[in-house]
Amino acid sequence: MTTFRPPDAPAEAPAEAPPSAGGVFGLLHAWDGLRARPGYRVAGVIVGLGLAAGVLALPAPAGLTPEAQRAGAMTVTMAAWWLGGVLPMAVTALLPLVALPLLGVSSTREAAAPYADPLIFLMLGGMILAHAMEEVGLHRRLVAVLLAPEWVRRSPRRIALALMTAAACVSAFINNTSSMLMMLPIALLLAEGAGGGRRTRAAFTLSTAYACSIGGVATLVGTAPNAVFAGLAASIAGREIRFLDWMLVGVPFVALAIPLAWFVVNFVALPVPVASSRVPPAPVAPPWSEGERSVLVVFGLCFLAWLTRAPVDLGFARVPGWASLLSVKVDDGFVAILASMCLFLLPRRTARTGGGHDDDGDDGNFLLSWRRAARAIPWSALLLLGGGYAMAEAIQSSGLSAWMAGGTSALAALPGPLAAFGICVSVAFLSAFTSNTATTQIALPLLGAGALAAGVNPLVWMIPATISASCDFTLAVGTPPNAIAAEAGDIAPADMAFAGVILNVACAVLAAGVALVIAPWVFGV
Repeated sequence: MTTFRPPDAPAEAPAEAPPSAGGVFGLLHAWDGLRARPGYRVAGVIVGLGLAAGVLALPAPAGLTPEAQRAGAMTVTMAAWWLGGVLPMAVTALLPLVALPLLGVSSTREAAAPYADPLIFLMLGGMILAHAMEEVGLHRRLVAVLLAPEWVRRSPRRIALALMTAAACVSAFINNTSSMLMMLPIALLLAEGAGGGRRTRAAFTLSTAYACSIGGVATLVGTAPNAVFAGLAASIAGREIRFLDWMLVGVPFVALAIPLAWFVVNFVALPVPVASSRVPPAPVAPPWSEGERSVLVVFGLCFLAWLTRAPVDLGFARVPGWASLLSVKVDDGFVAILASMCLFLLPRRTARTGGGHDDDGDDGNFLLSWRRAARAIPWSALLLLGGGYAMAEAIQSSGLSAWMAGGTSALAALPGPLAAFGICVSVAFLSAFTSNTATTQIALPLLGAGALAAGVNPLVWMIPATISASCDFTLAVGTPPNAIAAEAGDIAPADMAFAGVILNVACAVLAAGVALVIAPWVFGV
């Protein structure tokens, strides 16, 4: 579990056992300790390579080509290393660059092509935009606006809902770990102002963690599983997933899941007072920082360009997209990179506090420094996306996906709602023990192939799986926001597990409903 305590966290002893107590939590923490040992890594690499050798040595089953068998050997190794945490996930993601040419499945150039998929540049541009928003402090202004009405500040429960709303909005464009780190000091300050002691602090921090995980579902750049889905949907279902397309699915889910999580945490698992004996003062909106308006304008124009790039069919009218007016073809990644490049043109009039030439180099006179941005961008996430796309491409092109489809096509025998719910629960459970990105990279190709074999549109199964990969609420070790909340809020494992199990099941139902009701309207499936 990530150990984290902000400098302003109250120094108060927890009433319950820490997350490292015995039981299943103790086993998970022991496993984390085991993975840090060199012997585990060496043994894990040997096991992964042994599995690949076993796949290659077995007689090819009926219908499986030699090329597909070799692609399967690589897939088994990547899955074992990802699920077992043998190597850093980004390192495992580089395996196709070595394995595919070595096994004769594809050339190095062909294996490297997925690492430059346009959706990876959409994520890169989104990360730079998110870094700019964090640099100028737009999240603090959002919290000040939401807490300005006195009727909100009169109730700790309403304060928690405003906090969750702000966290979800931030997380829609910034990865959930960064969002949690940005919002945590605000959550602790609001909990102290609202009164109620340790339990209120636990409720506020847990609410923030859940909101950061849920909020990422809203947009394609909010969390990596969404980008994984968009890339695989193009290759498996032959459907381009535009920024607006996903928002029409993701935003309704977030709009329903945030109040649901708020109720589960603040009414059921960790009840907070309905009203407070003292009303916290209205937060003072911070003065507009240097470049804040400029970043807001650039982000607003980028967001508008994402929404209006392609034609929008309103039913009664069709609004043409601005991209159709150009003589060249552009996509959402083009918009993100153009907007992020513009951010580096914004000048800085005053010296950066704690910065200087040594920190910013020649960028010291500009609002955004490449050195600072490069340190803030999670480059490993981009490699992880590329590795997943490369693995999926090998599975598709070799014919392995068609052979593997039999295992998942049996879902078609179940009623549609039951199949979608089963997918959601399974993916959420798997995501508790491995990265949500790796979970989607393993599960989505199988579900897509199974859907095609069963005569079902792949999006019907892939969409609920993608949403559920972000819905891991039960264990402190499941996601970084959960780990941060457990440590900073002194949350007992039983409290998190109780709230998480309820919310996991509820969000599985909600994700299945969104996939079956809203997705067909958006994608015409």
